[in-house]
Amino acid sequence: MSNLRTLRVLALTASLLFAAPVLSAATAESFLKTKQSELTDMVKKAKSSADDKKLQGAFDEVLDYDTLAKESLKEFWDERKPEERKEFQEVLSQLVRAAYRKNLKRIAEYDVEYKGEDKGVAGQVVHTVAKSRSKTREEPVTIDYVVREANGKWRIVDIVTEGSSLVSNYRSQFKRIIKKQGFPELIRRMKTKLEKGDVG
Repeated sequence: MSNLRTLRVLALTASLLFAAPVLSAATAESFLKTKQSELTDMVKKAKSSADDKKLQGAFDEVLDYDTLAKESLKEFWDERKPEERKEFQEVLSQLVRAAYRKNLKRIAEYDVEYKGEDKGVAGQVVHTVAKSRSKTREEPVTIDYVVREANGKWRIVDIVTEGSSLVSNYRSQFKRIIKKQGFPELIRRMKTKLEKGDVG
């Protein structure tokens, strides 16, 4: 192999090696687009318990339950025993999944437009606008997804609808209940919501 050909091969190999991470790395917006599309399709088709199990796994790949639990409990997190944290996170995860699933069913009747992303305090903020197909006079709904990357994987850590943060809403409700009636009462109420399907 000539010196010139060797240099060309080395240059090409180097460019591929350095380009690969750039080509494979998804942006927060592209991650959300792909996952939202997959989840919406799965929600529409879910008919059996096996489908529900697959759907749960798909939600688990999208939502950061650790962050959601810590941020929604905030100052009360450190006070909890390991078994209390575990139970809280498990129940909260079920509530968030159920609420997300319910909202995906609603948003199926809307056209969702992605408006780009920017850096926020808690992570990348992906902006979307949802417009009703049937109710043309209805005001579009703005939904921002706060997404954070860890270990090469994106996860949703908050959802802000019309300026109202899911995590902030949970935090204020949880704080009020804990201060007035204690942590066990919070868990009881969360479980009751799940049983009644009142996931909001």
